[in-house]
Amino acid sequence: MSTAPLLPAARAESVRRALVVGAALAGAASGLYVLSSQPAADFLREGPARVLGVEGAEIRLLMGLGSMLAVLVASVALWERISIGRLLVAAAALAVASGLVHVLSAPATTLLILSVAVDRAPHITRARLVEVGPRRYPVRWGLGAVAAVVALAVLSTVSVYLARPLFDEGAHLEEALTFDVAGLVQPAADAGGTAPAGAAATAATAATAAAAATATPASTPPTATAAASGSGSRQGELLAQGALEGADAFHTAHGDVLLVRSPDGAVVLRFQDYAVRNGPGLYVYLTPDPGGDVHADGAVELSPVRATSGSVNYDVPAELAVDSFRSVVIYCKPFSVTFATAELR
Repeated sequence: MSTAPLLPAARAESVRRALVVGAALAGAASGLYVLSSQPAADFLREGPARVLGVEGAEIRLLMGLGSMLAVLVASVALWERISIGRLLVAAAALAVASGLVHVLSAPATTLLILSVAVDRAPHITRARLVEVGPRRYPVRWGLGAVAAVVALAVLSTVSVYLARPLFDEGAHLEEALTFDVAGLVQPAADAGGTAPAGAAATAATAATAAAAATATPASTPPTATAAASGSGSRQGELLAQGALEGADAFHTAHGDVLLVRSPDGAVVLRFQDYAVRNGPGLYVYLTPDPGGDVHADGAVELSPVRATSGSVNYDVPAELAVDSFRSVVIYCKPFSVTFATAELR
């Protein structure tokens, strides 16, 4: 059998250093991407970096510069001939990079692992490779191949699950109320005199609303007598309302949140002309905390999110004391992340 090494020493050294340079460049590219994108930083913050307790521009700088520095340290450690000490330093630095930007550190990590493998190539003969290869140990190699395929499938599934908000906007639903609501503010018309998208769903009784506004005393604001969509024959009550706001630059949201009581006494939570960033395991919460803490005493999980845009109604259980709730929250349960909040007033 051949005693020639897998790679000559000089060739292995040049390939190894090229891989290390590539890793440093990959780390710099991922760091610059995070530095240039607040939404990307806020998305990546859902990973291990959340333990830092930093948000906004600070987390962007910390993640971008920190990951670049960590990959650079790992690359410098593996630039010379590799030893156990250098490997430990590189592993610790890559762990930091992974904790900060997780998936974005994968290219640099892969290249540095390959550089370590190439460093060992001159010390492994072709004969030795045959001795430990699949022909000699078919069962072990077969089990290893199966494990690798399973791991790849699991990793791919998890990656798609986590990245779903980037390419899936979620479901759209348009629901109307079956009754009118005095005190419900109508969406304003734009400069061209046409209502914004979705306004038709809340203005089915525009003529009735206009007549009511005309009959209202001058001391009452005209918008206070606008009516929600419905049959025009039954009158409900607006209990509270608020504007939906996203948690950060990635978890975006907009629209109105209304808490209304129907003529028969049932309470409905309505998201009107709204949209929220899609995500895994989103739920609607009612909480007494104005800031949107879903873990506060008295907070209630109302329902899974039925649609991420449009106008959507949720029935509020009769036993709940609706006066105690001060905010509505859209919350991702699997990762304990707040997507949007509306303070009720």
